[in-house]
Amino acid sequence: MKKVLALLMITCSLLAFGCSSRNAAFGVVDMRKVEQNAPAVQTVKKDLQATSKKLQEELQKETAGKSKEEQEKIARDKSAQMQVASSEAQNKLKTSLDKAMQEVSKEKNLSAILLKDAVPSGGVDVTDDIIKKMK
Repeated sequence: MKKVLALLMITCSLLAFGCSSRNAAFGVVDMRKVEQNAPAVQTVKKDLQATSKKLQEELQKETAGKSKEEQEKIARDKSAQMQVASSEAQNKLKTSLDKAMQEVSKEKNLSAILLKDAVPSGGVDVTDDIIKKMK
């Protein structure tokens, strides 16, 4: 009796999930294209390169005439500052991408947006829409 009940519950759940997903529309996004074309990505890359250049210049100025131990300490500090800047840049891009994906998903009535590389076929390509929305 328990086996029959369990089998019946599994069958009902498969039918319920199977039927609902057939009507669900989903989008696909080409992340390589987003990385290459989104103005937000380009801006963040330029900012990060400028920060890196500034920190390298500071490192050279601050280590001149210092002992090896002092140079290593300064280098570690500059490296930590660069890691913080990189982390902040990644968070900024993630926030921008998430917001753009939510807006596009809502506008196009999509239940999900997946990576284009992970989907062999099907889906609505929303890459250009996401690029336009990223700020």
